[in-house]
This record gives sequence, C-alpha cells and structure tokens, in this order.
Amino acid sequence: MNPCPEFDSIRQAYLIHGDDFPLILTDANGKILEGHIESTSCHCANQQRLRRIQAAKQTRYWGETVINLCCDSGYAMWAVPIMRNNHLVGSLLVQGIDLETDKPGFHQRVQRAADDLLRLALKYNLVCQAELTLAQQRNKSEEQRFLAIESSKQTPLNDELRSIYLMEEPELLSAIKGGHVLQARAILNRILTAIYGLSNGRMELLKSCLLELVVMMHRAAVEAGAVPTNVLGQHYRSLADLALIDDEEDLSTWIRNMLDHLIEHIRIASDFPHSLLLHRATRHMQARLHGHLSREEVARVAGVSPSHFSKLMKEKMGKSFSQLLTQMRVSRVKQLLAETDKTLSEIALECGFCDQSHMNKVFRAATSTPPGDFRKNGLDGEKKP
Repeated sequence: MNPCPEFDSIRQAYLIHGDDFPLILTDANGKILEGHIESTSCHCANQQRLRRIQAAKQTRYWGETVINLCCDSGYAMWAVPIMRNNHLVGSLLVQGIDLETDKPGFHQRVQRAADDLLRLALKYNLVCQAELTLAQQRNKSEEQRFLAIESSKQTPLNDELRSIYLMEEPELLSAIKGGHVLQARAILNRILTAIYGLSNGRMELLKSCLLELVVMMHRAAVEAGAVPTNVLGQHYRSLADLALIDDEEDLSTWIRNMLDHLIEHIRIASDFPHSLLLHRATRHMQARLHGHLSREEVARVAGVSPSHFSKLMKEKMGKSFSQLLTQMRVSRVKQLLAETDKTLSEIALECGFCDQSHMNKVFRAATSTPPGDFRKNGLDGEKKP
C-alpha cells in the first residue's frame, strides 16, 4: 500500500519552494518506493535503511526536522514521518547531500529545505501539528542539550578538548595519586581556562565541553580502580542539575564540586599504580608504534620514573619494555598483512622498523614465519590451497 498517494504533488511543491534536493518516498522499513538517491562516495552507499527510519522518528520526537548523517562520510539526510492512526507508515526523505562544500549560504539552504519539508508534510496532513507542538514543549531542555552536542560535533572542539586533557592528564593523575590536591586543582584550573576559551561564552557549548571533561575524569576514575556504580550513582543527580544552570558562576561551582569528588574517588582507588598507569603507557605506545619509542618517554607519559615503570611492567605484565614493544609491533604487522595490500617496506615503516630487513628478522624470530609467507598462508599458519 502506498503510504503517500500525494507524493508527486508534494515533490512538485517542494521544487516550487526552491528546494531542488531530490525528494524520496520510503515505507515504514526505510525501503525506497519512489525517487532515487544520486550516486555519492558515501561509505555506506546511502543504503542505511535504519538511519532513514531514525531520521523520520527523530523529527517526530523533537517536533522539528533534524538533519542527520547517513554514516561518517559527511552526507546529510533529513526526513519527516508519514503517520496513520499514530503509526509510522513511511517517510518523505532527502538523502545524499554533500555538506563538505564552500558554496555561500549552503548550510542555511539545507536547513531551510529541511524546515520546508516539514511544512509540506503538515499541509498535506501527513503528520499532526498538535503532536509536534507537544513534542517541542516536552523536549525543550533536551533540545538545547542536543543542539549543544551537535554544535560541538561540527567543530574540532571535542578533539581539541581531548588533546588538552590528555596533555595534562599524566601530571594531574600523578598529583592525585600523591595526595597533592592543591597541585591537582591548579592543573584543573588550566584545563578549565582552556575550556572557557574554547566555548567563547556560549553557555550550552560550555556545558557540553565541561560534560566532556567530567566524562573523561569518570573514565580515569574507573580505570584507576574506582567502582563504576559508585562513581556514576553518586553524581547522577548532579549531572541532571547541569541542564538547569544558566549562570557561569554557578557552573564554575558545579564543575569544581564534581571534579573534587572525582579526585577523591581516584585518590582512594587501591589499584591506581597498576591498571591506570599501565593503561596510559600501552595506549601511548599503540598510538606511536610508527616512530621511535623509548622507555623514558613512555614512563614520563605514565607519570612515573623509568625504573619504577620497568618494575611495574615486570610485575603486572611479565615483560620488559622492549619485549612489550616488539610484541605490539609484530601484532600490528600481522594486522596490516592480513587486512591491507601494503608492501612489506610500507608496513615496516608504519610499524616502527628501520627497514624491511629488520622487520623480517624480528617477525620471523617471533612467529617462526617470514612476513611474506604469513600473508600468503593466512592467519591460521596453514598453507592456502
């Protein structure tokens, strides 16, 4: 059964509005019934049915059209639901729109086109105005948080904040472990100053950045050995209170209280020297296998002396630094041999070996198999027929 007999009329009206994006009709399962998606370089080939359904449901939930990405390739989609007796029976959809363009006013044009589609759906009684109005009222505070999160996704703020935090984290956690609360607070002040600078006075974006910081600190507390339910349960009400704060002074008080509690959780965690420090060390090593790595550098990232770092490695992992580094590099070589068509020379450089000959020697010593044979014979070590 066609969920929208008026589709041709709606498509023509959409064009008359000046929205020349190709309009598509789908059923309740996201299957295209009329229209087509123009070919793009999208990773998913624009075939994500579930995303289409979600796009229509989001419009119904928020009471206004929400612009989504069909995957991580930067191609936008928006949809409005077609409702019958309060059930979703299909959607009007625009998909495959490349947002990576420098055309003047393009993003404003996309937003206008998304809004126009909802207005047309209301005109043709495909959705209920009263239901959308109630959704807007119900979700006012949630909408503000959602817009703040979406705004941060469209800028490098999350990555920039994460970089700032990770740069300060070794010294911060070392101060917490040693009970140097004043030093820890001074480091947090530096992080907070950077966050306030990044947000540029935008309250909702500032909240989003501070929430990101709290999430990273929670993760650090859990990695340090704190019980996750204790950490999250204690702060659930405080996280809910964040939505009600609209004053920077109150926000500063909130974030400092949150971080003071987290500092205490990390300080009392009995497994701190082991799980957290070694996790930081191995994470740093994995990220930099392609370059030169020294024990001193990795120990500095972990926040301990080289000798103490070596002792922890032996006690908790049963390996020396050089043994672990070799194991990681050999594992990366195996992965690249199995999953890519890169040459052995390219793989050698990407995995931190000085040349292909050196990689061959180390790999054969670890696996009793030359890299070329490993790739040829497969992961199970048995020869392919």
